[in-house]
Amino acid sequence: MAVITAGLIFTTAFYSVKKGKNVRKTAVAASVIISVQIFLGILVINRKLEALFVAIHLSTGVLLFAMTLITFLLSYNLAKDNSRL
Repeated sequence: MAVITAGLIFTTAFYSVKKGKNVRKTAVAASVIISVQIFLGILVINRKLEALFVAIHLSTGVLLFAMTLITFLLSYNLAKDNSRL
């Protein structure tokens, strides 16, 4: 699951750097956050579900969701504005 999600987020970030100027910051931020999220997931498993690491992992997951949602909303508004032209 994490590999598929990370692949999609990295692909979105790569595409946004080349094409989408409005969504570039949020897409790149999401790609950095997914890298941290994967590392934290490894720590959670290795530390045998220690509460602090689980809480940090959950909070970065919420932050990742926010970044991907903002990226989607910005790209949706961009597409909607281009269709009016």
